[in-house]
Amino acid sequence: MGSVVTPATERKENMPNVRVLLGSRSSDATVTSTANMVVLNSGNGQVSTISANRGTSIGVRGGKIAVNGKTIDSVVTLKPANSDAPFLFEGKGYRGGLTLRANNGTMMIINSVPLEDYLYGVVPQEVVPSWPAAALEAQAVAARTYALHTMEQNKGKFYDVSNSTDHQVYSGVSGESQATTNAVNKTKGIVMLYDQRPINALFHSDGGGYTEDSVNVWGSDVPYLKGVKDFSTGTSTSNWTVTTSRQALESKLNAASKGVGKLKSIQLTPLGKPGQQTYDRGVSGRIKSATFIGTSGKTTVDGDALRSILGLKSTLFDFYVNHNPAKGTGKAYHSFTGKNDTVYIKGHGWGHGLGMSQWGAAEMAKRANPGDTNYYQTILRHYYSGITLKKMY
Repeated sequence: MGSVVTPATERKENMPNVRVLLGSRSSDATVTSTANMVVLNSGNGQVSTISANRGTSIGVRGGKIAVNGKTIDSVVTLKPANSDAPFLFEGKGYRGGLTLRANNGTMMIINSVPLEDYLYGVVPQEVVPSWPAAALEAQAVAARTYALHTMEQNKGKFYDVSNSTDHQVYSGVSGESQATTNAVNKTKGIVMLYDQRPINALFHSDGGGYTEDSVNVWGSDVPYLKGVKDFSTGTSTSNWTVTTSRQALESKLNAASKGVGKLKSIQLTPLGKPGQQTYDRGVSGRIKSATFIGTSGKTTVDGDALRSILGLKSTLFDFYVNHNPAKGTGKAYHSFTGKNDTVYIKGHGWGHGLGMSQWGAAEMAKRANPGDTNYYQTILRHYYSGITLKKMY
């Protein structure tokens, strides 16, 4: 196992702040802190001080931010005088400061917070805190790396990341867990690099037995996002079956403007063992495209679109028309009788299948040698090909 690259000389703390969009609104809101808060204008000049535990009204008035009814500037920052004191916004506590930006009649609400403090509120939302420590530590490094990569991409924008699944779910102080906080602290500053840059450290819930090459999902070949064996087994997300009907399938295709009349067949290579890539399936078996043939023609739907149309957990699945896979040979059936056809969709995994499988990481951690205190590095090097681990601060 490789080691973490550390700087040759000791350097000062240079942890970056991440700008997290908590939301946008046109109506007023209230902010409170257990410490005094300073109010800063767009030039970072102090305008006023707000007493501790006082509910502070924030809103937008004519293209400027108003605090307690007083119009101040187009950009205003509220910062607790004590950096350890969180502020309360919409029932949740957050570390760092709050930047308010007037934007087309609305108020953008942005939490500017030290990256490690941000991770305290992110990692427990992405994993099960009772998982083995190595899995939590792997997630902490992945989340840190993903944040830094995204910050590089969004340097010229008003914020770096949102607090939702568009980036990483972030719940501030209110969502923190001691187990995940420990994982963040143990891996402080450690980042995954490829060609000396933070990678786009994608992760997903469950790989379903094998992850996928990025080129088969997004069309771009990312060298560190390659399909590898996944260790997730026996969970409700590793293997699943959805039962539907031909008519319901036709309705969903029609609603997506992909209708072909009455379905006759589906043109799709049957799902085989991982590593057997075909023209319409990736290296893991995930669907790249499927063609539906009906009485009024045929249409080809790409895998991600098909997953969305059918509301499925992943693109790693197959169709079994009138043959229940739980009772049969496991062979897929893609032809319809035109009568009351029952369609079984048997699939594996949950998510896009790129990068680290979170349930797979948990299973790897369970199998680890108890004496290997840095097993998270093994997990990361398994799911992200050719990366270097480096302590950045």
